[in-house]
Amino acid sequence: MTKATLNIVKDSFGQQVRELRRSLKLSQAQLAARVASHQEFISDVERGEANLTLDSIVRIATALGVETIDLFGATQRKTSSRKRSIKKKN
Repeated sequence: MTKATLNIVKDSFGQQVRELRRSLKLSQAQLAARVASHQEFISDVERGEANLTLDSIVRIATALGVETIDLFGATQRKTSSRKRSIKKKN
């Protein structure tokens, strides 16, 4: 994986975390408490600057009440694929 690709993945992941956190009306400090971490860590994640372990990713997903895969935009891809499939049938 190239550095550019890694940065895209980290940025996308961070944006997804931010959107989910905001939709739950949680502050970064509140999410950090749920993850047993610090607000600065959540800030780094959301800005795509953190190098996360799998354990951290799972803890964040659990704290946000979503499946781990949802943090990588898989739900959006599935929805887009379904829409394309429906359009082809019509």
